[in-house]
Amino acid sequence: MTDTGESWGEAADWYPDIVATGDTRRAWQDEFDRQGLALRAELRDGRNPCRNATVSAGELRADLLLSPWQRRFWLFLRDGRRTLLSGYAADLAEAAGAARLWLDGARPGETAAAWPFLGSVALAEARERGDHGEATWLSLYGNHREDPIGVRLRAFVALAFHEPRLRVLRPYTSHWTLCFSRTEQWPYSQDLPMVDPVATPDRYVVRLRDGRVHAETDAADTLRLVLAELPE
Repeated sequence: MTDTGESWGEAADWYPDIVATGDTRRAWQDEFDRQGLALRAELRDGRNPCRNATVSAGELRADLLLSPWQRRFWLFLRDGRRTLLSGYAADLAEAAGAARLWLDGARPGETAAAWPFLGSVALAEARERGDHGEATWLSLYGNHREDPIGVRLRAFVALAFHEPRLRVLRPYTSHWTLCFSRTEQWPYSQDLPMVDPVATPDRYVVRLRDGRVHAETDAADTLRLVLAELPE
């Protein structure tokens, strides 16, 4: 038996059509059937059955999550434990089409080319080959999911992306801070400058690991300061 509207909570206001169907699994299955796709949507174990559904073929899986705060269909395409593609589909039909291509065995780059809401082909290929640094740079630069941290960092990243001395480093974010590491994976090096966005759009503060803090400035000057503080 499907959970009642109580499990939907406030999210029910964003998805009256899906609430009328019963839950996300049933609504997605209806879309698969409408498109003539031989896919079977299932409930995700341990997740809210109203806002989650999954479909799989061997190690390949497509997970669908409905945002509780706005009408948004978040699709994750996975191979085993690796999430190789994700993005916001326009609707259940788009989510079904991308899931079908993925479960048919399409490569990440091919899937991204067919469904641009999942990010760039370059990003998909970097994730497939396990290049975490390049994938993070491309994710920050393209920011296809309009992540709020990426939005705040956009002006700086637009410049830093083209700087060779930074592109060889692994970028990562901690809360609202953009950090850099000389190591590809954890533990990250803790000796490089950090960039904090401030309340004013496209303005930043550069912080150093020894406690020094440069005055707030624009994206171009922030890049200059970061490069000046990098070890040779």
